[in-house]
Amino acid sequence: MDDQELRAGLTLGRYELLVPIATGGTAAVWAARMKGPRGFEKIVAAKVMLAELLDDPDAEVMFLDEARTVARIRHPNVAEVLDLGEEGGILFLVMEWVDGEPLTVIAREARALGGVPLSIALKIAKQACAGLHAAHELLDDHGQPMGLVHRDVSPQNVLVGHDGQVKVIDFGVAKAASNQLRTNVGHLKGKVAYMAPEQALGDPVDRRTDIFALGIVLYQLLTGKHPFRGDNEFVTLGRIRNKEVIEPPKLLLPSLPDEVNAIIVKAISKPREGRYQTMLELQRAIEKVCPTKESGNDELAAFMKSLLGSRGEKKRLAIREAMVRVDEHRPVEARVPPAFTESKTLDSESFAPMITGLSKEAREVDLLSPQDPLSARAPLSAPPPLSAPLPSPPSALTPDPAPQSKRPSAPFEIPNFRRRGSPMTLIAAVAAIVLGIVLAIWSFSGDSSDPGSPSGGHPVKKPW
Repeated sequence: MDDQELRAGLTLGRYELLVPIATGGTAAVWAARMKGPRGFEKIVAAKVMLAELLDDPDAEVMFLDEARTVARIRHPNVAEVLDLGEEGGILFLVMEWVDGEPLTVIAREARALGGVPLSIALKIAKQACAGLHAAHELLDDHGQPMGLVHRDVSPQNVLVGHDGQVKVIDFGVAKAASNQLRTNVGHLKGKVAYMAPEQALGDPVDRRTDIFALGIVLYQLLTGKHPFRGDNEFVTLGRIRNKEVIEPPKLLLPSLPDEVNAIIVKAISKPREGRYQTMLELQRAIEKVCPTKESGNDELAAFMKSLLGSRGEKKRLAIREAMVRVDEHRPVEARVPPAFTESKTLDSESFAPMITGLSKEAREVDLLSPQDPLSARAPLSAPPPLSAPLPSPPSALTPDPAPQSKRPSAPFEIPNFRRRGSPMTLIAAVAAIVLGIVLAIWSFSGDSSDPGSPSGGHPVKKPW
């Protein structure tokens, strides 16, 4: 069964597909209805592996690794995996339905109102810390640490519910000691813009890798700017890998308290020894600045309602309408409803689980800075060696000895050392053209009278 046959009303086990939400590199995500006896119903999220990957053993192993690993996590700040099933050759993962929005949408909508308030941003970060710490502390059946690292902490993968509950999602590229599929040398997993230096260099990762990524998310959420973003992912990767100290967020946001500035700077320290060593440490540091109140989730819920209340209702309405249509055996459109696509809630690469080198999947739009999208820039033709320093990209800072010949150059363009012709070059070019014309006439004339040939100058039929 191919992915074109996925449709509203299709039943996978006891789950009925209702509304397509997003499609990425490995899976399509649907809002689905879990049906039980005596009219029991529950809305869930069904992540369905794409049909073209069913014959890819690596893709299947990664899909199953995600299910086995995340199903072990029991924490209110991690989206729970409920079930894993296979129906008619379709492999699918069932997760709890999060009635909320990713940070990408929240930041966009809040920009018109002056940005995300500091207290709200810190409350979101604290809950994300708690969920990730639970994942990092996960134990196997023998009570041994699994060494789980998310590796893809980004604004797309932090959801804020309309009830104020924050959920970390998408452990599709998570790494654990128990994973059956190992990362090949030279392969990068995750989004380039949120990689830690050790991740970008292909070195072993640990929980501090996720701390670095969450630090970037908080920096970006408060300032509206990514600390390492470059003209393309190659430049961004270089800025992450080099040893230069980043610009403190307080320089961009002078009103930022010194304590918060220090927390972010420490979280995105390039040497991992300089970062917080656990998510719990980072959470406690934020707690000192922004103590938890009993009304913490209520405050977040009120913020979500004032900012995105109508959007949430539109999504719920789209699901209810799909349920009615399915029950009445009426057709449901196979496209993602506008309620889920406006403001680019989910980009098409959110679920891509693997980035090899710097392939297309590595490019990610800066959803918090729509005026500066990476996807609009020229892609790289080849990734840099992970062990070698990055060469400097073409730059306007390099002096040009001949300003009148300056023109934009594409990445890795073969240089043209003869931009201005000389008399000898012109003569050689004309001679080559004339010689070419003569040879063409001679070749197609059908015969030749070469005095030096054995025929003594008599016409000889040419074989071509």
